[in-house]
Amino acid sequence: MLAADLGGPDPGVMGRGVTPALPRLRHGGASATRPLAAKVEQKWSARHARVHHRQSMILTTLPDLAPRPQTAANAEFRRRFYARWGRENAVVCGRAVHAEYEVFPQTLSVKMAAGGRERYFLARREVAVDDDNFLVLNEGSRYGSLLRAALPGGPPAWTFALFFRPGMQREVANARAQRLGAALDAPDLPQAATGNTPSSRSPTVGFAEHLRPHGGAISRRLRHIAAAVQAGERDEVWLEEQCTALLDAMLDAEAAPRPEPAARHAQRAELQRRLHLAADFIETHHAEALTLERMAEVACLSRYHFVREFARAFGLSPHAYLTRKRAHAALRCLRDGATDREALAYHCGFGSRWSLTRALARHASDAQGARDAPRA
Repeated sequence: MLAADLGGPDPGVMGRGVTPALPRLRHGGASATRPLAAKVEQKWSARHARVHHRQSMILTTLPDLAPRPQTAANAEFRRRFYARWGRENAVVCGRAVHAEYEVFPQTLSVKMAAGGRERYFLARREVAVDDDNFLVLNEGSRYGSLLRAALPGGPPAWTFALFFRPGMQREVANARAQRLGAALDAPDLPQAATGNTPSSRSPTVGFAEHLRPHGGAISRRLRHIAAAVQAGERDEVWLEEQCTALLDAMLDAEAAPRPEPAARHAQRAELQRRLHLAADFIETHHAEALTLERMAEVACLSRYHFVREFARAFGLSPHAYLTRKRAHAALRCLRDGATDREALAYHCGFGSRWSLTRALARHASDAQGARDAPRA
């Protein structure tokens, strides 16, 4: 039950339990050990307090939040939820045919979905996450979301989101930059440098907020965390370890070296940003009637440069990328029980049953891994 996931002591009194006994200092005289004992006690108490104030939230049922109305039944849950939300590592996952959440500022997070689509409404655009991809959204981003099943009357969609505690990106990035010798001399320096106060919560460098295909180290870690959570894992220390390892993989992926002059590097980075905007647009709006002109407009490129650079970046022309996306969506619907291929063709953006049949024949082998993979 959801209430059980948020169970335990009231968030306002967490950490008031019995403090473990301090280790006894048996060497030296009383005058010599008193300052050392005080220092040890101070560090011990600080670490013990950090452990209690980093309790993790793991929700395996989607939370009952706005825009759904507040009632006497959900008021206490919402009070507990918002007392803790945005202050610690958290996992929210679950299934629903339809679920909607209003715009809210969030910490750094990673999103997955299966059996449907979850649309995230960002400041200037919307992005849809489904079985093919995942999405990273930076700390401080404000957005709402809408989850829907793939087919009307079909099985519910599954959503998974992992939220990092405030300042964790900076903490891990600082620790990665610290040499081993310095880490041995001052192990608490990265943590002390980051702090956890409102003035220090903005990460040093943001992640690129575009859809990323599954298949790499980040996807493997996300799926490992999702499987463990669904199997009953709830330990906050385990989740802190998993978040640290996941952030390390995310920072590795973001910091891929590009040995080129600064001016050219800036141009290449801007080009990649625009191409990813177009790719996200295709992933999100593939069921609509898209033209090459419209896709190029999203990328703010001429059609010539868009076709040329998109193929270089993704290994497929824009049309081939769009057709593959539609075929993968249709194959998932067929797996979920869709039988009317004429309706399915229009539902996935093909426009005709003949176009659907040709695309399925061409892309069935591409989607074999996704079809055979166990459902989340």
